[in-house]
Amino acid sequence: MRLFPLEEESSLSSLYGSKSKLDFILMYLKENPNQYYHGEMFDMSQSKVSEWVSYLLPVLEASLAKMKVMPQSGYCYRQRDKEVDYLLVDVTERQVVRDVDPDNQKEFYSGKKKLHTMKNLAITDQDGYIEFISESYMGSVHDKVIWDQIEIKMKDHNLLADLGFAGIEKNCPNAILPFKKPHNKELTQLQKQVNKAIGSARIRVEHAFSGVKRLKIIRNKIRLKTYQVRDRVFKIAAAL
Repeated sequence: MRLFPLEEESSLSSLYGSKSKLDFILMYLKENPNQYYHGEMFDMSQSKVSEWVSYLLPVLEASLAKMKVMPQSGYCYRQRDKEVDYLLVDVTERQVVRDVDPDNQKEFYSGKKKLHTMKNLAITDQDGYIEFISESYMGSVHDKVIWDQIEIKMKDHNLLADLGFAGIEKNCPNAILPFKKPHNKELTQLQKQVNKAIGSARIRVEHAFSGVKRLKIIRNKIRLKTYQVRDRVFKIAAAL
């Protein structure tokens, strides 16, 4: 995959050739290094690392889109013409640096994780292939609120979700959620078996998130600060 035409590039470039650029940006995503350290690896200054990261991320995103491996994204999901048994939906969170602004701190604070995070909703098939990634949301936003802001156009396939999406069955008749334990009562044996079956099937979406989090820039705290860059990095990670 050629990221930069050699004939338009000076041989004095700090990253000459497509291979060096691809090595640079993939290693950055995989290891999530301090930019000063990454600069030492590639014999350049920290500021030059920042410049290359800013330039190469959109180039990599465009290249992955051209290769048709980017999942759908945005605020509308249209199921593709692909044979599937069922679909799964879940939300994943990743840690971000705490904002200096107190109001922003509250927006990014996730009560579930007890950390400052960003969230993305994902829809996968039964094999764990990520079909759709939502826009990124601040950690304080509830999973169901994210769902409500997305237009879902599905065929007649079942959609497995967890109790964080309670209520989606009202506008998504094919949604299947586990039974919630009644107050001061116990679930029946049949309900427990149904919940176990749903949990066994839903492990696929967790495996999908685990695959994305092989990149340390997703698994660990991301130090890149702008919303656009954080959002782009997650979509690139999903494609990779």
